Amino acid sequence: MTLGDLLLAYRKRAGITQQELAGRAGVSIRTLRDIEQGMVQRPQARSVRKLVEAAGLSAAELELLPAAGPRQKDPALRIELLGPLTLRVRGRAVDLKPPMQRRLLGLLTLQANHVVTHADIIDFLWGEEIPDTYPNLVHTHVSRLRRFFDGLGVGEELISRTGAGYRLTLATGQSDLLTFTDLATKAAAAHHVADEPEEAERAYQKALALWRGQTLADLAPHALHHPVVVAVSQQRLTTVLDYADLALDRGHHEAALQRLREVAHAEPLHEGLNARILLALAASGERAAALRLFSDLRDRLRDSLGIQPGPELQGAYLRTLRRQAGAAAPQFDQRPSGLRADHVPAELPPDIATFTGRTRQVSELNAYLADVDGHPTAARVSVISGTAGVGKTALAVHWSHHVRHRFPDGQLFYNLHGHSDHASRTAADALTGSLLALGVSPANVPLDVDARLALFRSMTANRRMLLMLDNATSPDQVRPLIPANPHSAVVVTSRNDLSGLKVYDDALIVELDTLSDEEAAALLTKVLGPNHTTSPEIVAELARLCARLPLALRIAAANISRGAYGTVTDYVAALREGNRLTELAIDGTRNAAVEAAFALSYTALPPPAARLFRLLGLVPGADVSLEAVAALAGTSGSATAAMLDHLVRAHLVQRRSPQRYQMHDLLRLFAAQRCAAVDDEHERDNARTRLLTYYLDTAQRATSILYPGMLRLCGLPEQPAATWPATSGPAAWLEVERANLAASVHHAAERGPKAIAWQLTDVLRGYLWRNYDVSTWAAMARAGLEAAQGEGVQQAEAAMHYSLGAAYRYGLRDFHSAWRHLEQAQRMFRILGVRDGQAAALDSLGMVLHQAGETDRALAALGASLDICRQQGFLVGQAKVLCNLGLVLGGAGRFEEATRHLTEALSLAHRLHDRHMEAMAQHNLGQACQRHGLFGQAVQHYERALEIRDDIGDAEGKATTLDDIGTLLQATGQHASGRSYWRQAVAILEDLGHPRAVEVRARLSFDDPLQEYDDARSR
Repeated sequence: MTLGDLLLAYRKRAGITQQELAGRAGVSIRTLRDIEQGMVQRPQARSVRKLVEAAGLSAAELELLPAAGPRQKDPALRIELLGPLTLRVRGRAVDLKPPMQRRLLGLLTLQANHVVTHADIIDFLWGEEIPDTYPNLVHTHVSRLRRFFDGLGVGEELISRTGAGYRLTLATGQSDLLTFTDLATKAAAAHHVADEPEEAERAYQKALALWRGQTLADLAPHALHHPVVVAVSQQRLTTVLDYADLALDRGHHEAALQRLREVAHAEPLHEGLNARILLALAASGERAAALRLFSDLRDRLRDSLGIQPGPELQGAYLRTLRRQAGAAAPQFDQRPSGLRADHVPAELPPDIATFTGRTRQVSELNAYLADVDGHPTAARVSVISGTAGVGKTALAVHWSHHVRHRFPDGQLFYNLHGHSDHASRTAADALTGSLLALGVSPANVPLDVDARLALFRSMTANRRMLLMLDNATSPDQVRPLIPANPHSAVVVTSRNDLSGLKVYDDALIVELDTLSDEEAAALLTKVLGPNHTTSPEIVAELARLCARLPLALRIAAANISRGAYGTVTDYVAALREGNRLTELAIDGTRNAAVEAAFALSYTALPPPAARLFRLLGLVPGADVSLEAVAALAGTSGSATAAMLDHLVRAHLVQRRSPQRYQMHDLLRLFAAQRCAAVDDEHERDNARTRLLTYYLDTAQRATSILYPGMLRLCGLPEQPAATWPATSGPAAWLEVERANLAASVHHAAERGPKAIAWQLTDVLRGYLWRNYDVSTWAAMARAGLEAAQGEGVQQAEAAMHYSLGAAYRYGLRDFHSAWRHLEQAQRMFRILGVRDGQAAALDSLGMVLHQAGETDRALAALGASLDICRQQGFLVGQAKVLCNLGLVLGGAGRFEEATRHLTEALSLAHRLHDRHMEAMAQHNLGQACQRHGLFGQAVQHYERALEIRDDIGDAEGKATTLDDIGTLLQATGQHASGRSYWRQAVAILEDLGHPRAVEVRARLSFDDPLQEYDDARSR
């Protein structure tokens, strides 16, 4: 506990600002801020006394402060990692000589206050050269390090043992890494949250000044590439970029340039980093140096990766070229590829033809919408709240249709599942759904929630849109989805009190009660129709027994209409005895009549239909197909269809389309609770397993047809040759069931069977890759990874690391995260002896290293992968690795080796009848020839690849080939033809939602910016 902590706690209790407390104490706001944020270690005694008196801190509180006197002493032990490993005891450097103990101390300090597993220690100490006696050696090195600490007088108890490994316990001041993390966190908060740029810049500077070089620079080379070390380096890079943005914005160009250059050697091809260096140089008056940097980087990107500069770098270059570089931080085009500007979503559910009443509430909503004066910068928010079944959603939908003409840019609908057996959706989930509805492709939905929010606000900033958020539970689910413009509106339904939205967002709160006697009678009369006339007294009695809740009234009318209880009078008599049917408690006593109505509908079902109704409460997805329901119930398709028809007629299930069904959330909850009460655990588990196994088996058949060469890494049983019914294709089935398959993975990870979580993720890897739904892919892989780790199934864990690495590489372009997961996957596969998995991970790892500009390490990884494939006779893997080796070697100028590998890959592709692989080999041969100046041969290979990819429907591959042909034609002076090919490529990529569409579009957006630079340089 520090003085700053006590002062901050006091301000929160008292509800006062820094300015108010500083004024009371007679000190500057800056002094108070420094003390609260830990920026000053020895505040002046006079300032401390004034602040303590102004805050009225008690003696008990003051006793919590460290008794260090007026000058805080250095910690007894300090370990410095941000450079060569340095150990200090009471300020004096101490030499720890044994290399293994140095490595061990480095690893434990990297993960201070966290358990480091035995497996991680073994890998960090020895890499691939693990001695046979490693268990004893780990214990020996830990014991010696403890004795070393004890001999220094700092206590051997700093290192404690747990069941899984060892933990080094350190305070923030005892490690420069912990200090850096603390300062960087405070800087980011001051920068992005508190909007205190001066405080943020000072904290950034203190944090970055702690670095003395590469993390643990004096340890063994293999340790420097360990994922934990790489993660720390990535943390430094992120902090440098944030600091540079702030410093450039404040006109501190030289300071920004210094920090950027410190990390540039480790990230020579990082476009965001180099874009900031470019702008810093230009703003510092070094425009010529900035232009030279761009030219050099353009050449290195082309030669090493075979790509042109992306939009970030080109945007910074154009500002420099056109003399627009100034104090502002770089502002890059963040419009995602695949986004159609004219896309107008219309997602409102259909209105109810028999909607009745609620005239006063509709008038309130209309009046609030018309009052623009009170909402100059934000959308109007209306909240319709009330108990379950009271008609909140019906009113919101009815009113939304009534005013939809006022929102020509679209209407969005999202169910937050606040009160259902579905997992409640978060604001992040809703942002994803809204971005997809606005036309953003799945591949371009940011994983980072803040980035998702920024994109959503940018896309809705100038639109007149209506958002309906159904079934919310808290204001936090709603606030991120409020557009920051006064021409949009948000309508929210909730059973909870969301008055916080009224206090902070000026929302209209419409409390929805049950229908009036007249409205309830009118609704019953309208729904029952002329065939069920009865006396007004009986109608009024029925409305009273249903608590005048619209949902209960409609279910009662459905029961009467299908003749299940004779006349209206007979049904009223049955409902009077409903107390015996209310074993369930869905939502308290207000819902007793609803439960009775549900129970009457349920008890009228024949036993097979009743059983099916109960089992539907186990379905994890939002809807379900006839085939899936048949698997759930273990019955034939025709019998299942007949039972579903019965449930639809009873208004217990809704038919969305001829063979797809869904349930109201209250009915689903009722069904789930009836299932728990009636069906034993064995029956429930069997039903759940049948459903999830259906999804797994069908997905395996579909992907086997679509992606026959895709490697399976989770030990699935072999299936007979895959066939598919002629009525629909496997791709269509996967698209329709995508959300349900993802829900099944998460359901299996939470409730079992756990194995299906990782098996289904592994099966869908090829589909999610080809369709660029990387957000779903990464989320599924994380759920599968957690399930595999919880069950201790290491091969599945390795497979999920591989899947996550591939997702980060292909779609998210986060090469650091990709490298970390792929490196972990290949290590685990190697230890487990899963050779094909190791080969696959090494292959992908090699391409990540290639994309990071590390050609030698890339070739080493790819060569190791090829060796394994040859040893195992894994021909598909051989062909793929040979294609990648040819690509990397061609980029390195080793033409003969490249063509030899690619020719062998082409031969294998012919032998395997793998046309996808054949097209890849032809394309890579085209690239190799192009780099070697053999333009005629390059065009021949490209045209053959284009022909195959067009024939097999490989849209992404076709776009890649069109792009490279365009680049070749540009390089040979055929600019008009080249741009024509680029236009064809970008049309396909945007249709797919591929991230590379941004890069190609950038080239077409300017009047040949690269040529413009060359012209400027010649002048």
